[in-house]
Amino acid sequence: MSLLDRIDMRQRLALRILLALLAICGVVLSIYIAREESRQYRTLERLRIGENIDAHFVAVSEHILARASLAKAVSRFFVPPPLDQAYPLSKFGNQALSLASDLTTVGWLPEVEPAHADEALKSLADSGVSAPAFRGPDGKIVDPEKLDRPLYPIIDIAPTRNRFVLGVDAGSFPDRLLAIRRAKETREVTRTRPLRLVQSPEASALLLYAPIFGENGGFLGVMGFGFKIDEFFKAALATAKVPAGATVNVYSHDIEEPLFSLRPGGSSRNQSVKRQTYFERKMDFGRSDLTFIYAVPRDLAREAFLHGLWVVALGLAVTGGAVALVGYVSNRAAALSDEVSQRRSAEERLKVLIHELNHRVRNVMSVAQAVVRLSFTPGLSLSDIQKTCEGRLQALAQAMSMLTASDWRSVGLLSLMSEEIIPFAGRIQVDGPDIALRARSAQTFALLFYELATNAAKHGALSVPGGTVNLSWHIDNLGSDPVFHLLWKESGGPKVEAPQRRGFGELLVRRIAPRDVAGKSQVRYDAAGFEYELEAPLRELIDTPAKAAAKAPSKAAPKAA
Repeated sequence: MSLLDRIDMRQRLALRILLALLAICGVVLSIYIAREESRQYRTLERLRIGENIDAHFVAVSEHILARASLAKAVSRFFVPPPLDQAYPLSKFGNQALSLASDLTTVGWLPEVEPAHADEALKSLADSGVSAPAFRGPDGKIVDPEKLDRPLYPIIDIAPTRNRFVLGVDAGSFPDRLLAIRRAKETREVTRTRPLRLVQSPEASALLLYAPIFGENGGFLGVMGFGFKIDEFFKAALATAKVPAGATVNVYSHDIEEPLFSLRPGGSSRNQSVKRQTYFERKMDFGRSDLTFIYAVPRDLAREAFLHGLWVVALGLAVTGGAVALVGYVSNRAAALSDEVSQRRSAEERLKVLIHELNHRVRNVMSVAQAVVRLSFTPGLSLSDIQKTCEGRLQALAQAMSMLTASDWRSVGLLSLMSEEIIPFAGRIQVDGPDIALRARSAQTFALLFYELATNAAKHGALSVPGGTVNLSWHIDNLGSDPVFHLLWKESGGPKVEAPQRRGFGELLVRRIAPRDVAGKSQVRYDAAGFEYELEAPLRELIDTPAKAAAKAPSKAAPKAA
């Protein structure tokens, strides 16, 4: 893979990473915005609905508290007569009833000690009650002498149709007694739990007890105010518009079932609604809590989720569009850049090729000219000179063919060890790593190996059947400045002697080859066999260090048998 290909791959990878990051950021941002939008939607909707509920609840609570204030004000204007006086309320009871449409009964319940029970009975008798007596639940007679508490009989009541309850002792009913005692202790209006009135057992009611004290601060009794629950809360809830579709349930602190339920359309019947949102409001009424539960027929959680889902979908759509647009623009820009780069690269390569072609033609012509010129050695016949020139030019031509096949980039050193370049290549034992030689070095080594092999075939080890040639090379100092070492060693051949005259071959191995690779050579004509050693910087043999990475050692030709 070329450097430009790696750069292009890195750019494409960087673009993909950028698009992926953009997509991830868009998705994360969309989810975050959707989550916040969903939360805000739910909060704002609750606030909006809560404002309507608060407006309704304020009106309802004012109406209910007005009834407690009415009971307190009326009780302050009532001055209790002596205990034995008949009709103690007189016209005061009916006047109190006229103050509120949902007030059903008003009664006077004095605190009567057992010792004064006769006075209360006298008042009842004078008020027209036949056989006056104190009665408890289910009409049972209450004997004052057996009680360890005061009596709280109904001495007078309005309207007159309810006078049949006169003499009923409220203290015999635990809920009423508790409310009366709490009113006495707190000096405030108190209320009972929902109960059945003696005069109206068919409907549930609430009783308010307003304490009355004498001038000396002594407790005299309570004035009772009765409200039927349905009429009371229906009137209270009707004081303002109920939020659309909302159901209102009213609970007391001491019971689980609702006191009153108002359904959409004013109905008090239960209707099943699957999904609702609840709002709770509380108020104090008669020293006891009332809780209003507003059930709005809206599933805010689901609405908020769908709202957030819509925001996510919109965000993902925008993210997808942005990623697609950026990807399209980037790809178009990259394609345009590649096209421009390819055109420029083609033009530059064309210029380089023309220049390189001129250089190579001149170089080849110079080498061929030198080969031909130096092949004319005195003493040789014209046919010998012709044969020698053809062999050398053939080796040079084969090296150029290899260079042409590789686009004149490089030629492996081991690929030069072939019969087409080197005579008797099969008898040469080769050992060394393959090296990608530059064009000029490949030509030099092709001629060098040809001359060494030709000389060995004529005068050296390859001239006899038992002779052998060992060709090896290696690279020293791989760290900073690698050095190439080559050794040609013959053995088993005839005795060799230094030539009397120096021709092209001698000039090539001693001067031309070392000069082309900026190295140095040694030629030894030992009795054991001819040896040639060449040493040169590796950088002179290859184009760049990156292209000179040596391959694993391998054999280019089989060893001689």
